[in-house]
Amino acid sequence: MKLRYLLVFCLAFPTLAEMPDERLSRLLKTLLIVDTHIDTPGYVVDEGYRFAERHAYYEADIPRLKEGHVGGVFFGIAAEDRLYNSGQWLQRAFEWIDALHEEVRRNPESMAFASTADDVERIHRSGKIAAMLGLEGGHMINDSLALLRDYYRLGVRYMTLTHFKNNRWADSSTDSEVHHGLTDFGRDVVREMNRLGMIVDISHVSDKTFYDALAVTRAPAICSHSDLRSIVDIPRNISDDMVRAIAKNGGVVFINFNAAYIDPRVAESFASLRGPRDAEIQKMLAAHADDESRWEMKRAIQKRYLAKLPPTDIGQVLKNIDRAVKLAGVDHVGLGSDFDGVSGMVPRGLEDVSRFPNIVRGLMDLGYSDADIRKIMGENAVRVLRANEAVAREMTVRTH
Repeated sequence: MKLRYLLVFCLAFPTLAEMPDERLSRLLKTLLIVDTHIDTPGYVVDEGYRFAERHAYYEADIPRLKEGHVGGVFFGIAAEDRLYNSGQWLQRAFEWIDALHEEVRRNPESMAFASTADDVERIHRSGKIAAMLGLEGGHMINDSLALLRDYYRLGVRYMTLTHFKNNRWADSSTDSEVHHGLTDFGRDVVREMNRLGMIVDISHVSDKTFYDALAVTRAPAICSHSDLRSIVDIPRNISDDMVRAIAKNGGVVFINFNAAYIDPRVAESFASLRGPRDAEIQKMLAAHADDESRWEMKRAIQKRYLAKLPPTDIGQVLKNIDRAVKLAGVDHVGLGSDFDGVSGMVPRGLEDVSRFPNIVRGLMDLGYSDADIRKIMGENAVRVLRANEAVAREMTVRTH
């Protein structure tokens, strides 16, 4: 009789009967992991990087995505406003978009393009990686709602309203305030994104732009790759009140893995090193514009400066996740690594996309339930995508 009751108890509460390694293995078999910000397409365009090949540099490719049990990725599309002029933005953005579409076409056995939340779940069930697009910077619409709609038609499912600099209708967190938030046209951009079903991303934006966007949007917004200002006090991160505001909106804060955003010691050191590093890289690229080895030379410079920074590890990422959950609730936190966009500045234990299981294990060790881990690792991303689709359908019905 005692054995029978013990069996019933174990079936009712399986995690209590499992060893940690067994629980991790079980979770990884069905867990949907979604990363809302990886910047790999730029390397495809500039360096001929191929997703199918396993690389010893950069942070994402298909072999390592599979090792990391990653089910979906929003690949960032950028024509960085600090490096390119307005005449180059559109071509650069379209080249990155094309690069992702072509990589998916070359690897149909491993990847498929997703346009909806249902697509993401279907592609994941088939054992493939769902590829999606996020446009990193509203400057790339060139002040045109028509171009915004064209980006949506090409598969863009979120847009970060600003990048590192202000555009003509919104202020960035890393530029001088000009518009005092969103202009009237900026509000029109947010409304049109809602109508399309394109998620409003308020990473990178100024605090006033952040709150203006939340006041206008009818759909849940996101911070696709941001960390907490209460842990590292830099403008690029968001305050505790902003985290709570995202939760009130129904949105999600996706935690960035950039070492300078998660660890105050790294942030302090990087503040003095970033300028000299970037200047050295630009000087080298200008001097070796036709040299096929220039990208290796760029990585060597990045590694040299990286060695000057204090080390940090996955614990700082987990600290940001856990604090965000305490502020916003588990329904409003996810992962937006910024892999391939952080110049190699990744924490130990999260060196590339193959290491996502380390986050699962870290959340287990912090006492998170299976259901809560599933939300943080991917379900929240799918939920917010689906919620934006619902708002778009509702707005479409009302306009007919």
